Amino acid sequence: MKKLIYILLALWAFYGCQDDDSYFEISMPAENLSFTPIPGGSVMHYKLPSDGDILYIRVRYKDAFGKSMICSGSYACDSLVLLGFNEAQKGVPAQVTLCNNDDLESEPVEVTFDTRDSGPVSFFDHLEVYPVWGSIRLDYNITEESKGMAHVFYVGEDPLSKQPDTLLINSFVLAKGEGSLQITPQQVRPSYDVVVRTEDFRGYMVKEKIWSNVEPLKIEKLDPADFDFHDPKNLSYEDPEYKLGKSYLFDGDLKGEACFGWDGFDNFCTYLSKANCLGKPLFIIDMKEQKLPAEFRLYAMLFVRYSFPFGPNDYYDTPKYGEIWTSCYASKLPSSVTVYGSNDMNDDASWEEIVNFEQDRKVDNEKRWCKRCNDGDAQYEILSWDALSFAEPCYMRLSCPATGNKYRYLKFVVNEVFFNPRGYENPMAGSNYNKHVTIHELEIYTAK
Repeated sequence: MKKLIYILLALWAFYGCQDDDSYFEISMPAENLSFTPIPGGSVMHYKLPSDGDILYIRVRYKDAFGKSMICSGSYACDSLVLLGFNEAQKGVPAQVTLCNNDDLESEPVEVTFDTRDSGPVSFFDHLEVYPVWGSIRLDYNITEESKGMAHVFYVGEDPLSKQPDTLLINSFVLAKGEGSLQITPQQVRPSYDVVVRTEDFRGYMVKEKIWSNVEPLKIEKLDPADFDFHDPKNLSYEDPEYKLGKSYLFDGDLKGEACFGWDGFDNFCTYLSKANCLGKPLFIIDMKEQKLPAEFRLYAMLFVRYSFPFGPNDYYDTPKYGEIWTSCYASKLPSSVTVYGSNDMNDDASWEEIVNFEQDRKVDNEKRWCKRCNDGDAQYEILSWDALSFAEPCYMRLSCPATGNKYRYLKFVVNEVFFNPRGYENPMAGSNYNKHVTIHELEIYTAK
């Protein structure tokens, strides 16, 4: 019995060794392989030999973090994408084998390939961080398709521990094209250390860069008592009964506190223009002396009231301003504004463009500067005074170049208004065919 067991063990060991030494007796010709570096990796081009026993090709390599990677391909294609790298590398070793139907592999062919900087690395090649009026600006240009994210921090004080910490300002996905981000840290400091980090979609932090002592350019808000308002085309509705007029542009109400929760149709407390005002001087500001303009903020009313009235002959029966508001505040908000400057208000040739803001009037509501405003979207409706107190104002920011000229007069021109955010236009549900404009508050900032 013992002899039989020994014989069986010997046979098992013999055939086991034979299996371990078994392999697919064919090799991949080196001339059938080539590599093209791409961001974050390389493309391996291959041509499989004409052999019915070959099922697929396999390549093994280690990524930038030392993790073993395996990729497989078949006759159905002629290339494999080898990813997992950040900074550009040369001569990355890899082993290529051929496999048959029994998953036996051929002897490996040793190869090397090169890679290029990944998107989260090359992002820094075209990234600028610099001070602007009252804030800090990031400009970037991503020239190729990228896979990753960027995180922007500044060095401040942790609100709980009161210790120095890097505080997150914003995060965004790296997408091909030009972009910018204007940041205003909540903690007021003379200067800031700005930290930008990138990560890939596998969750690895890729690269970090620090801009030290970035000092925002100092600005100050003009007191309305220090400038005059001109309405050269008589475009403002001045109606005390319905609380409409130019004075509401400068009453300090940034969010709509004056008509919070109001269900009636005679308490708008805002500015509304007459019809067909696009492309015309909506108003002109006389600062009384030449100043360097820094920034303009055009505020919109938050969703603080039940509704704006429908037109006449509906069940509300509100003939005055109903055909303008059409129960849709947001379609009267500007999507494109240009501000001009001059030192001679009466000389048409003297006006120079200072700054322009533009969004597609039909862009999705979630991408609009005024997405939280009164357009009937229940998720943004403010139902309590406490909620209104904590809510941030909503405004269009027009930042002027720091190297611009000084002007005495400022001309505001609205070029276009938003399409109804609910996606349709008809006389009773959000249309603005006559192109009226509403602005809730206007703030003007100049160099300090």
